[in-house]
Amino acid sequence: MDLREKPGKIQKLLELFLRFRLISVVLLVVLSVTFVATRWQAMVSMPVASSESLGMWLAEHGGFASLWQGGQYLAVSAVALVVLLFVFAGIRGGIAGLFGLSAMVFALYALGGAESMVLIFYGVFAGVALLLLLFAKLGVANVLFPFAFSWVLLTAMVTLLPAFAPAYLLWAVFSAVGFASVLALALVSAKHLAEGTPQAGALIRSGKKLLIPVTVSSFLAVAALLFDMDKSAVSGVKVAEAVGSWLAFNLWFYVFLFPVVSFAPWERLRSKERKVKLKEKKK
Repeated sequence: MDLREKPGKIQKLLELFLRFRLISVVLLVVLSVTFVATRWQAMVSMPVASSESLGMWLAEHGGFASLWQGGQYLAVSAVALVVLLFVFAGIRGGIAGLFGLSAMVFALYALGGAESMVLIFYGVFAGVALLLLLFAKLGVANVLFPFAFSWVLLTAMVTLLPAFAPAYLLWAVFSAVGFASVLALALVSAKHLAEGTPQAGALIRSGKKLLIPVTVSSFLAVAALLFDMDKSAVSGVKVAEAVGSWLAFNLWFYVFLFPVVSFAPWERLRSKERKVKLKEKKK
């Protein structure tokens, strides 16, 4: 009798993504290069517009009550992401999600709407991320450069998607959710590797834990953008566009970002001894 636990459908799907990860990387490179060559200005316009909008929104809403009233739907989706990460990915995942969301908001605020600073910000981030990937023995170091690399494709997707909401706002929300989620993936995977789990197994287990937080929080964020707009403008067409945007984001996260992350040197974080936790059966 085979007592081994049979893999579920989600695990088989994630294994399939890793098996064909080279195809994902090739597509990512081709699509990103094509986008940069034809519509590179969107890489600048999206962060600038998001930064300006954030600054104006903070200036318009002075107190906490006013801030909550002005962005309660997006705030609920952000809180939902952090809570779901704590529930499904543990303390490490929750802390990573909270830090990721805060870091993205701070980066947009620090940008201050300065167009000349966007490429500098991105270049510094990508450069530091590459150095950390090559030399730092940290879980987070393995996901920063893959995120910077695949972020170009995310920007392209948002630019080309039907506009059910302002594109710059959709970009900011998706960037924040993606960054927070990939940081959680890094810390959870590092934990599994420290227990001796093989690289593929650690990534797949982490990906399964992030499935509900990523899909649910991104759905809530898209719904917030849809219904936080003028409700009279909500139509079947806009709902369909919102659903398409939600599907595109999850496609980007699991079909492109997740396989690219697997190329990082995770094995150097793996413990040489496999730690197996035995649970006592209830009598």
